[in-house]
Amino acid sequence: MANYNYKRGYSVSELEMLLTQVKAEREKYLQSASDSGSSYSRIALAEIEKKFNGIMDALEFLAPETYRPQHRNTISGVFGEVID
Repeated sequence: MANYNYKRGYSVSELEMLLTQVKAEREKYLQSASDSGSSYSRIALAEIEKKFNGIMDALEFLAPETYRPQHRNTISGVFGEVID
């Protein structure tokens, strides 16, 4: 299952608006979803997640300084940041 591709044709601000809409759609769906676990429910949630992941992929591609996950350095199992 591939994510939607939003890397072309959208600006960062448009993607941020779409992300807000998809988050609201996901929250609304999760609040109204039943615990029945029907295949329709799983498919609908999977489609919402594909949209969300596609938008996040595009934002990480177009604005990596803002949206790319920050990696932490590890030395001997100790987590931390580089101190200047």
